Amino acid sequence: MDEKNTNINLPEPVTKNLFDKSQEKREIGGQELIKVIQNATSDKIVIEIAKHLKERYITQQQFQYKKGGLHGLYSIAIDMVTKKNSDTIIKNCLNYIIDPMIECMRDKEERVRYTAIEYLFLTSKLLGDVVLNKLEDTYKNLVQSFLDPDESVRKAASQLDNCLKSLVMSTAPEKQNFKIQSFVKTISTQIVFKNQQVKLNLISWINTLNSIPHIELFDYIEGFLAELFLMLADTSNKDPFTNEAKIAARKQLEEFQRDLERYSKRSSFSQQQELKTHRQIIEILLDLCQNKQSDAHVLSQVLNWIMEYLKIFNQLELSGGQIIKGIDLMSNVFEQRRDSVLQSVIMEKLNNILKIILSLLSLDSPQIVNQAQQINDLLLQIMDKMKASGKEFVDIMPTIQDMLKEKNNHTAEKALMWMRHLLNTQTEKLKPMIENILENLIERLKDAEAQVVENVMDVLARISHEQYFDMVIEKILDIFHKNVNLLNRMSQIIIKKLCEFWNAEVVYTQICNKLLVNYVYVGDDNLDLAFTQQLVQSLEQLLITEPRLQNIRMKLKNYKYEKNQKTAKSTYEFFISIYKTFCYNEVSALSLSLLIEEYELTYNIILTIAEQETNLEILVQIARLTLLLESPVFAYLRLQLLESANHPFLIQSLQGLMMLLPQSPIQKYLKSRLKNVELFVKPHSDLSQCREIQNKLDTQLLLQLFKNSKQEQQDLKDNYTKSQFK
Repeated sequence: MDEKNTNINLPEPVTKNLFDKSQEKREIGGQELIKVIQNATSDKIVIEIAKHLKERYITQQQFQYKKGGLHGLYSIAIDMVTKKNSDTIIKNCLNYIIDPMIECMRDKEERVRYTAIEYLFLTSKLLGDVVLNKLEDTYKNLVQSFLDPDESVRKAASQLDNCLKSLVMSTAPEKQNFKIQSFVKTISTQIVFKNQQVKLNLISWINTLNSIPHIELFDYIEGFLAELFLMLADTSNKDPFTNEAKIAARKQLEEFQRDLERYSKRSSFSQQQELKTHRQIIEILLDLCQNKQSDAHVLSQVLNWIMEYLKIFNQLELSGGQIIKGIDLMSNVFEQRRDSVLQSVIMEKLNNILKIILSLLSLDSPQIVNQAQQINDLLLQIMDKMKASGKEFVDIMPTIQDMLKEKNNHTAEKALMWMRHLLNTQTEKLKPMIENILENLIERLKDAEAQVVENVMDVLARISHEQYFDMVIEKILDIFHKNVNLLNRMSQIIIKKLCEFWNAEVVYTQICNKLLVNYVYVGDDNLDLAFTQQLVQSLEQLLITEPRLQNIRMKLKNYKYEKNQKTAKSTYEFFISIYKTFCYNEVSALSLSLLIEEYELTYNIILTIAEQETNLEILVQIARLTLLLESPVFAYLRLQLLESANHPFLIQSLQGLMMLLPQSPIQKYLKSRLKNVELFVKPHSDLSQCREIQNKLDTQLLLQLFKNSKQEQQDLKDNYTKSQFK
């Protein structure tokens, strides 16, 4: 029957008293109405009476009509309870009793709003938990009442709210009046409300629901978890309830965090539901880590949750190979043991967790960085634990490589730690990715600080299998060639680390050979002598000054006196391999010839240099070499000056260097050294005291190699000049 076509005519005593201003008369009118209802032959008539009260009186403008109509609806509820009607009958009539009251909660007049809440409170107490069938609609409107400008309305709303909470807590599990899932959705839509008092009330509802034994609120936590975290960052300082809401939110989050382990280990549950819940919670936590609204307070709490999850995971007994299977069959029914549900989710989200944690290491907040560091360490422990069970982590390598590109060195260092760890434990599985890994590592060298460079080189060393060594050297040279800044800043550090991790002779040989092949003997169009000269200078400086290269330095110095033919041959081959490349930097060739005590070669190189016009760059390098001659490395050379008969070309070489240098403090310093030698050298030395020198190098051959390199450089300059005039 349509609401607009009811044929109900209430007796005059009912209407007269029901709409009287006196409370006593209204109660009499209510009793008269109950008598009318008692004579009704069916529930439909009761419903029609309720409709009539709404249409005829509650929709009117006058307050007394509205109040009388609401009292009439309450009277219908009294009759239903008196008759002890079944819940089914009450449910059938509930909409017609409760809905008009809810509508009046939105009335423009505060007296009507107050009265509606008052009668809704009385009706709820009267009917009991059956009114929870209308809980969602009631609460949506109740939220607005908390903000009512009239204090009496707000107090009435609070009273009704407490009544509804009591009904929810007292509802038996088997009853279907209260639908937790739909109500949590209502909370989810209301919790974003900006008013802190509303949020405070919503938290109290969450706390109430969480305290009910037969309700597992974790199953629905995704609806409000993120907002609870964000409440910690709320800056609504003008709202007096802000701090109170923050405290309540923090307490509730801490309580949920304590319940994580219980939820993860409960004995009776739906695996699919728990899988869904854990996945949603972790996704919320990771989203919050990236949310711009998440300040340090929020992040700290979120990281506490992630840490708690990982601790629980680490405590669980491993469930064998079924974990990976669980990941693959995430949408299917699990036949795994209970522990593997959480394990599966953590393994599924490991990539995302790691990426977030590595990113957080770059923040300015010491607290957040410290928490992220703890989580990072725990993740490494978990990986070790899972690795012992045969699990593979190859799929996290792309994430690690992405994080390696981060500008922040702290994040990059931890990414390198993970990469190093994986290379130690998953070497075979990573082989198909090695080239890509190398490219990312070499790329990271571009703008890295010294500490990051050392870590990158350490990781490179761990993939120094024979088949990758050439590739490492080639890629390092390539990035030096493309990045002059890196070549200037880091070439010596990187070469030093290469020599530390690999055999220094092999490193020098490989670099020099590849310089010849890729940057010198490749045709005039691609000839890059400037790059070769600069890198050779770095190689030479390290060879002369680096303490950790003392072994190869001593090997070269002792070559002429080496009696072991095998060692002598090895030294000769090493010398020739690097000398050919060193010849493309005149001063580096000089340093090498001095180091190996080939002073005749040194003198001839000086004469060859003098044949052409020397530029400022060469003079600067000669000055640098002159200063190096005063270092401990060349102490033996300075002593040999006292044996001029044994080393006639040594003094001539130093005199030649002095003559090449312009008048300067360095030139005067060398001149002073040579004058001091003259004071000690006897005019006729006893040649019988000379040491026998074996394995003498072919000086003419070496000199010719040097002259050839000079001619190549000159040809290049000539060709370039000609091309400019065409």
